[in-house]
Amino acid sequence: MNWMPYPGQKPEESGNYVVSIRKPFEHGEYVFNYVSHYDRETDCWFKKDLFDDKQPKGEEITQIVVGWIAELPNYLG
Repeated sequence: MNWMPYPGQKPEESGNYVVSIRKPFEHGEYVFNYVSHYDRETDCWFKKDLFDDKQPKGEEITQIVVGWIAELPNYLG
């Protein structure tokens, strides 16, 4: 599980990735992880609802994407 810095290293394929996003707010910034869709042709990240199979991507993410990861293990409990 290796984080890749963005925009230094971009995914080679369009698809869903876990990203780390930096969002400024009035007293600093907040960094959080989010599942998003990357479009290789436009080099843009989009909001993703994994429960919606009909919509591959939502609106474009305007906050700062600082990194991404291709594979994240699932907990199969």
